[in-house]
Amino acid sequence: MSPYRAVIGLAGHVDHGKTLLIQALTGIITARAHEQAIGMTQDLGFAHFDDGQGNTIGVIDVPGHERYVRNMVAGLWSLDLVLLVIAADEGWMPMTGDHLRLLKAMGVPRLLVCINKCDLVSTDELALLEEALLERVMDESGMVPDIVCVSAKSGENIEVLHAAIVHQLADVADGQAAREQQAPRLYVDRVFTASGTGTVLTGTLQRGQLKVGDKLRLYPAGREVQIRSLQAYHHSVDEIGAVCRVAVGLKKVPHKEVARGHCLSHSQGACQAATHLIVRLEPSGQMLSSHSLRNQEVEVALGSWHGRARFVPIKEVPIKEASIKEMPIKETRLARLIFASPVPCFFGQPLAIIRHGSSELLHGARILWCGDIHPARRKALHTLLCELPGDLAGVNPATLQLGLDGYALASHFTEPPSGTVQDGDWLLNSAWLMDTRAALLTALTQQPMSAAELADKLRIPLALTQCLLLRLKEEQQIRLHHEKWQLGNGESEDELGEEARLVLKLVRDQGKEGYEPGKLGPGGVAIDPVLQLTLPQGLRQKGALQKQLRNLARLTYLVQLEGPIYYDAELYDHMVQAVLASQRVGDLIDMSAFKAITGLSRKYAIPFCLRMEMDGWLRREENDRRVLRLPPCAQLADRQFAEGEVV
Repeated sequence: MSPYRAVIGLAGHVDHGKTLLIQALTGIITARAHEQAIGMTQDLGFAHFDDGQGNTIGVIDVPGHERYVRNMVAGLWSLDLVLLVIAADEGWMPMTGDHLRLLKAMGVPRLLVCINKCDLVSTDELALLEEALLERVMDESGMVPDIVCVSAKSGENIEVLHAAIVHQLADVADGQAAREQQAPRLYVDRVFTASGTGTVLTGTLQRGQLKVGDKLRLYPAGREVQIRSLQAYHHSVDEIGAVCRVAVGLKKVPHKEVARGHCLSHSQGACQAATHLIVRLEPSGQMLSSHSLRNQEVEVALGSWHGRARFVPIKEVPIKEASIKEMPIKETRLARLIFASPVPCFFGQPLAIIRHGSSELLHGARILWCGDIHPARRKALHTLLCELPGDLAGVNPATLQLGLDGYALASHFTEPPSGTVQDGDWLLNSAWLMDTRAALLTALTQQPMSAAELADKLRIPLALTQCLLLRLKEEQQIRLHHEKWQLGNGESEDELGEEARLVLKLVRDQGKEGYEPGKLGPGGVAIDPVLQLTLPQGLRQKGALQKQLRNLARLTYLVQLEGPIYYDAELYDHMVQAVLASQRVGDLIDMSAFKAITGLSRKYAIPFCLRMEMDGWLRREENDRRVLRLPPCAQLADRQFAEGEVV
């Protein structure tokens, strides 16, 4: 057999001998001292054994008593195989059925029925029990299990059980490499503090690999953490792959910030922290109608997390048939789960919905959508979810975003779906792209807007908005001016380098005072080219700032007055128009009138007048300035006045 790693679990009614069976199988006592004293498992227990071929199989013991079902489900989510333990002298018990339904709801792929205490009944009774159990398990789960009869107390058939487990896990090796290549996924089931190590969390690494020094994210907070140490089955390791029980020491993470139900993964590992889920209820004749639970509080188990949620069935969704008509259906099998705080979760993940305050499974379900959605878009999303296939294994959740929004990150696809185009990091639906480009141009027809304002108006990501705007600019349909996009071709500020844009902003922030190299900036912060306290390293070199100023003036973004004093070109043009707005060619303007119109002090008014003279607007005559020409709008007014028209 090829090398593999696996984790199995034991479930079943209380006092049917699960803990003693693990001891017989592994030689490890999983019960803690206080549990041994009361003769009852209360929380998860852990052990392991060798399969005889050098592979280590982890074992999880789950509580059997109804009051500890919340701890029980925390151990089921990652198992490759479950042994459903049934005592020969008691047979099928209420918690036997509850555990069977829960392990099916949590997605356990393999089942082995283990009849314990076989030495307490006769051979004929044992044969009848085997037949009855096989029929009942098939009826309640749809699974056809192998059955092994053992006595944990005497050791009878323990070797047979060992061989049956190894046989059941024979195909695990086939998917070993694929599981290790995926992003890490580890739900926390225990947290403690170890001397010299700090905070340690334990759990089952269900997929991916972990290495000492790896930087991962801990959800639902999404905070970055770094692995200080790793242990697998009481041995320190530098790296480990799925599937394996592991203890992970974290660097500088307080114990109180980690809890059972948290999830360790990569930032790109598809884990989401959501307060809203849309799930598809798994069909079962044993379960209640979802509408009888409408808006009721239920308990939800997913991963090792367990808590309360509000259950809201989704009643009616139109689905597309082969015909042109859209036929509404009432039973969608969709429901919304609403949590008080974020829960770490994944697309396609199985979960169990349990009646609040009991161990009764109401529904098994699969997650189809993580997160809330605007009410206006829910109908479209529900339609997409209803069209998903029964088997979600091959479904890429990014196709849902693409179908709903019209865009998705290209990195989420190995091959682009038909009817899409790629633009940078994005895959775009062709029809959506055409409509969105038109919407961008329409918005800019009304007024210039920044990329952030356009993203907010069209409700699309800022990064995607910027990508679309650049394409429109390349087609010479828009340009960036004063940090706002506007229609038309010409100089576009986004083509300036980062340092040039910073200098341009520096000048614009000075307003009518203009920028003088060597002056103090806003708030009295020094921006002198010698001190350069607010400028990046590239502008702190001697002459670098002046070079950028001169270049911006050459590109007509700035206007240089004597001093030198630099003005934003658009502000200069507006002030020129304000000075000449009520003038006619040939009029004289004295300096007091000039200062009153512009609001400038004499220090800035004189350099401004000189620049207007250099640009041919004015001519100095002693202490006054004569108007030589007017801006286009003022020229029209002057002509109408000369012709006797009312202005």
